[in-house]
Formats: sequence, structure tokens, C-alpha cells
Amino acid sequence: MTHDLIGLPAFTCIGLEAEGPLATCHGWVPKRWAEFVRRSSEIGHLEGSGVWGLMSDPALHLAPWCGETGKYLAGKAVPRGTSGFGDWRTWEVPASCWMRIPCRMDQYEEAMEHMRIFARESVEWRREGALHEFYPDDFKDPEGDTLFLMAPLVPR
Repeated sequence: MTHDLIGLPAFTCIGLEAEGPLATCHGWVPKRWAEFVRRSSEIGHLEGSGVWGLMSDPALHLAPWCGETGKYLAGKAVPRGTSGFGDWRTWEVPASCWMRIPCRMDQYEEAMEHMRIFARESVEWRREGALHEFYPDDFKDPEGDTLFLMAPLVPR
């Protein structure tokens, strides 16, 4: 498993939010994505590039899932300052250095373990905040296309 480190400016995502038990996230997160895909024409007029799966602890925005429940936003990156409407919510993600790990869905657990080992062993960086997923514009097939597991980092 490989990774690189990239810097990204602060960005905004608009999407459909969900909250549910961590023990069953493999059930409710894909349902949110199915609804996002089905309804994406509702935000098609907004400029933007790339799709994000953002995670957050319910009690602290963009903190790692650490209790019994978690929040998730299936969203699209849009210009900063874009406002939500109806049940479309916006999340602001601060500028950060990111550990970016390319993986397929069947490599997700391996990518998470790679991130945990890096965070534990790095003398220069520590993880700061929740993990997120970035889906490039050409991502179409969850079985074979590459997504990126993204972990925000700060210097030790």
C-alpha cells in the first residue's frame, strides 16, 4: 500500500447528511450514497469537482468517529461560501496537509491499517481529525475504480 502527502486549501462540500450507529455503518452509508447519486441533478447547477465522503463525530465537527454513532456527508466539492438548501447540507473542511492513500473498496481495510501504522510510526506527522474519502470525477465502478482515503495531518 502506498500514500503521498498533499496540501489542500479549505473547501466546502454540499451533500446529503446521515447519522447512525457505527456498528452498522456498512448499511446506512451506502444508502446515503444511493440517494446522493439518485438526486445529484438537484446540485448539478453548482460548479465543483470531485465527490467526497466526509466523516464526523456527532459531538465535534470533523472529529474522528469515536462513540457509538457517527455522521457522514455524501457530497460534492463546491465553491466556498455555497449555502445548503432543502435537505442539502454544507460542510466546511479546513486547509490541511493530507495523507492520500489510493485504494479500491476491497482494499479499504488495508488502507485504513496503512494509515494507522503511518500515524503511529511517523516522527514528523500525526493524524488530526476524521478520515474522509475522495472519489475522482472518473470514479464510476465501486468494484474496480480507485478512490482515495484521506487523513488530515499536522506536524508533531
